[in-house]
Amino acid sequence: MKNHAQCVKATRWPALWFVLLAAILVFFPFEWLSKIWPAYALVFDQVFATLPAHEIGHATVFLLAGLLVLFSIPRLRRYPLLYAALMVMGLLGEELLQALSLQRWQLSSLIDGHAFVFDTLGLVLAYLFVWLVGRCRNA
Repeated sequence: MKNHAQCVKATRWPALWFVLLAAILVFFPFEWLSKIWPAYALVFDQVFATLPAHEIGHATVFLLAGLLVLFSIPRLRRYPLLYAALMVMGLLGEELLQALSLQRWQLSSLIDGHAFVFDTLGLVLAYLFVWLVGRCRNA
């Protein structure tokens, strides 16, 4: 019964709002939005004009999502493999949605691991940041 109470406490509603926000950040079709909203397209095309800027954007989205998840569910800080598994499922879901969106229906982009590298870099940086903050608090 003690484990059930801990599980319920770990998944409080306020914490789940931040996890939901992280999921929206990861799964939101920013490229689609740039196609239907011309004003947003101007900003989107300026920010992601080059390949390095696009890669930094991928890493930043997953860095922010990882930080939201780790700060809203502190227990995941103790279980890096569980954090990695949950976030990789989000990464794969995002890549699948991106591959199937915008009427492209091309699963071949899932095989390309280039985006995975930068998404994973963002996830790892989020975990390292939270780990360093925790170490500084304990010191």
